[in-house]
Amino acid sequence: MHARKATLYVILFFALLTAIGLLSAPDYGLPCDEPAEQVILQENLKEYALVLLGEESEAVRYYNDLGIVRISESIERDHGQSAYYPAAPLLLLQAQAPALAMTLWHGYTWLWFMVGVISLYGLLRGLGASRLVACAGALLLYLSPRFFAEGHYNNKDVVLLSLTLLTLVTGWRLMAKVTWQRALVFSLAGALATNTKIVGIFVWGLIGLSLVFQLIVRKAFTPRVWFAGGIAILSFLLFYWLLTPAAWVDPASYLQYLIENATGFSRWTGVVLFQGVLFNPTRGFPLPRSYLPLMILYTVSPITILLAAAGQIYAAIRILKRDSRTPMLLVLTMLWLVPMAYVIIARPLMYNGWRHFYFLFAGIAAMAGLGLAMIAERLQNHGVLKRIAAFMMAAVFLLQGFGIYRNHPYQYAYYNQIAPYAQVNFELDYWLVSTVNAMRRLILDEDSTDSSPLILGASDPMSYLSLQNSVKVLTPQEQSRLITTSDADAPYLLYNTTYAAIYDVAVPEGYTTLFHLESYGTTIVTIYRRAASAL
Repeated sequence: MHARKATLYVILFFALLTAIGLLSAPDYGLPCDEPAEQVILQENLKEYALVLLGEESEAVRYYNDLGIVRISESIERDHGQSAYYPAAPLLLLQAQAPALAMTLWHGYTWLWFMVGVISLYGLLRGLGASRLVACAGALLLYLSPRFFAEGHYNNKDVVLLSLTLLTLVTGWRLMAKVTWQRALVFSLAGALATNTKIVGIFVWGLIGLSLVFQLIVRKAFTPRVWFAGGIAILSFLLFYWLLTPAAWVDPASYLQYLIENATGFSRWTGVVLFQGVLFNPTRGFPLPRSYLPLMILYTVSPITILLAAAGQIYAAIRILKRDSRTPMLLVLTMLWLVPMAYVIIARPLMYNGWRHFYFLFAGIAAMAGLGLAMIAERLQNHGVLKRIAAFMMAAVFLLQGFGIYRNHPYQYAYYNQIAPYAQVNFELDYWLVSTVNAMRRLILDEDSTDSSPLILGASDPMSYLSLQNSVKVLTPQEQSRLITTSDADAPYLLYNTTYAAIYDVAVPEGYTTLFHLESYGTTIVTIYRRAASAL
């Protein structure tokens, strides 16, 4: 009875966390590449329609009318969208209710983020943590400001992180008991991760190799195990094939394209603002080898980093002692260590922070949870110290939660106290998510009517592109009160701090500051109003 009540409390805990995120979904703006990602989803759907229904089908004609190409012919064919297939009906709302469509899309993305948070809880439970400690470990991910924000709209990297955690927990269950049913679920999670990004196969393969090694050591290759292993491999290949229509027309060419863009992304030639310097990897000015570890250090809560370090030390000790958890502890260690080493040595293309390597945070977050579990275990028989430690962690969570609340919905620009002068040294709102919020604030603050709308321009090309996209998700009433323009001398100007630095745009002359939008004390966007004397 006690266990049932505890389980109910855990369910209610995660239901509350899910509800908080869903209720906050309408507050986030439109990332600049969200429309493009939705087009990629439609390209996948068109490929399915062509194969299953034929070229003359109504569905194919619908996508033809929209100008959608089939994914096998798209330059974006290396970007999988299988996690969003169930969300496809939301795209039908875009014409009639674009703001609602965006909110529901962000809510759906949040559900995927919560899959990762709950999977982390399950993984920590499997590694021996109590329910309370596992919940606390899950909070380390949930209350990470950047992940809380991007969990609403980052449909590639945060979703891959969640799928990585899902693959880990289903893999752990398979390690605990090898059955064909568990192998099937494990391979489905791995196939979804691999479809999202090819690097998703890394964690699936790590767990598979670890399991094989474990079975060899135990000499446990029974016919049942061989059967489950065959199911795991064949179902992974089948799931991946079914989820990836981009590979159907020319598998060899697709695989080559996939590998080429995984190791050297061919469609980005921009710059990265890091520690006050503009790096351009595509023009012979690559990022320093310290970029990834420092970006993780600067953008993750210090307590999480400290707990992860403690958890990794504890894991190393348990591995040396051949703990029963050794196979999974090795997987978690390799999950963050190998990608980190690869980045430091090979210096691949990265931009917009470290989002392309968010998946390795699965290993770091698990180690942080393990660090919590280790501390709880050590203090189990020390009542006073145990209560002090619990109080300190509760205070940390309250402070992080308050920070997320106070800086809502701009947590995506979070840098911790270690990062030096974040406003001038690092990228803040790279995805221009704040544009919608700035436009709505402008409409509220300034007098305008349908016959005399506000005219808003931008200080750089990317900000203007964001204006063009963002105006589409405003309500009809808001749209009637605002006009966007490419005119650099418009009555109002949107000035994005990051792109002003990238494009070397100075603060406009003849304008006064109307308002700033800030995140953790740094200005991410400013709206300027042309002074009366400049008219």
